[in-house]
Amino acid sequence: MGKNRSINHAQRVGKVANLVIFLGILGIILSILAMTTSQGLAHRGYGFTYLTIGLFMIGLGYGIRYRYKYCLYAAIALFVIFSCNFLFKFFIHHSIYLTLRLALCSWVSFRLIQSVSFMQTLIATNTFPDKSNRFMELLLKQKRL
Repeated sequence: MGKNRSINHAQRVGKVANLVIFLGILGIILSILAMTTSQGLAHRGYGFTYLTIGLFMIGLGYGIRYRYKYCLYAAIALFVIFSCNFLFKFFIHHSIYLTLRLALCSWVSFRLIQSVSFMQTLIATNTFPDKSNRFMELLLKQKRL
């Protein structure tokens, strides 16, 4: 029960890549909803611009997954810019929504910055990030039963 699960460098970088891909997909879904049905989401900044950013995030996530360090650096820059933007907006508007977005972007930025050293280790050892997904593994287990 009290097992200490050690996560290697490939798993850590793979999880960060999956996180960036997930946030890109989430941004695309919210942008499509904003452009079709929800005016509330459109007023919060979702739309065609964020749709493009979501596609860019997916590309960066797959770049990280395939061990391109410049994609990792670009993802760090993107989420740090988002964090600064939401911090600036938070000082002006003081809303819970901006607080949540600021916390999420700051956390993702922190995780991306942590994975820089892991990515350097992967490049030095010529290994790739872990491409497994625990949700897909769970789905495949249920399918076999």
